[in-house]
Amino acid sequence: MKITLPRLLLVTLLVLWGALLPGRAQQQAQYSQYMNNNYILNPAVAGTEDYIDVKLSYRTQWTGLEGAPKTYYASIHSSLGKRRTQSKQTMRDWRRSFHALGGLLYNDVTGPTSRAGIYGSYAYNLALTRTIRASLGFSAGIQQFAIDGQQLRFHNPDNHAGSQASQVPDATIGLWVYSPSFYAGVSTAQLLGSRLDFSYSLAGQAEPANSLKRHYFATGGLRLPLSPDWVLVPSVLVKFVQPAPPSIDLNAKLKYRDLLWAGASLRAFDSVVALFGINVNEYTSLGYSYDAGMSGLAGHHWGSHEVLLGLRLKKKPQIVCPERFW
Repeated sequence: MKITLPRLLLVTLLVLWGALLPGRAQQQAQYSQYMNNNYILNPAVAGTEDYIDVKLSYRTQWTGLEGAPKTYYASIHSSLGKRRTQSKQTMRDWRRSFHALGGLLYNDVTGPTSRAGIYGSYAYNLALTRTIRASLGFSAGIQQFAIDGQQLRFHNPDNHAGSQASQVPDATIGLWVYSPSFYAGVSTAQLLGSRLDFSYSLAGQAEPANSLKRHYFATGGLRLPLSPDWVLVPSVLVKFVQPAPPSIDLNAKLKYRDLLWAGASLRAFDSVVALFGINVNEYTSLGYSYDAGMSGLAGHHWGSHEVLLGLRLKKKPQIVCPERFW
């Protein structure tokens, strides 16, 4: 069956709407440099650049606090076919649909608990107008939740706890709309709501199984040229999982040519973030962010640090792509 724009948008809206069921807890890892790699939140971003995009990240949260979260991830995605690799992009090329693939591997460790996952993604990208494109993406994979009983300490030294782990299937769906001057997207993570097949009880009695709660993300950004050399990029991210109230991130990034950038983020009622980055060369970029906490934990830690290494594995010949504007 031929895929048309009405069918693409209808399927996306129905799936996202049907996924709006109650959740109960925040389970997704927190990132401060997601605006430099929106693929980790939305699989529809796959293939929107003109190169094979590789990102490697390390984040240590609430440094100085014992058992604080540490998160590692590696992602890769690229379009398929030759549409994105021609020496001169024509209007016919822009209107042509294409497919994209990607992958994500992560590990999130908090004290004795850990969460790891591996995902593969597919996206279908098509033109809406002469300058605007849309992409529908889907990712599927496996998450593993584990508890290391050796790290648990009890008031009674005679108490001991064993280690447990549970693997469950998982999926994410998203819609991404973009042009050289803006982007916007929505996605639903932990779509399947899988139940974890383990319980934890010192008395050996089974407790009700936990489940993955659906998380919802909506993001958007604008490219505002200030001069031939300077570009301002404001953006926003809204995250939601019940019963917690929505979380809102407000971001602003100032770019100098395609060389340097600096920015700031405000994560409502949680932290203020300073961000810096440099494109080392046409193949490599490096970003750093520091979170200064504003919550009740702020007096007990020294902030959070995140480093993001980006690699542009070029396809030849190369053309300018939307990512360079962000």
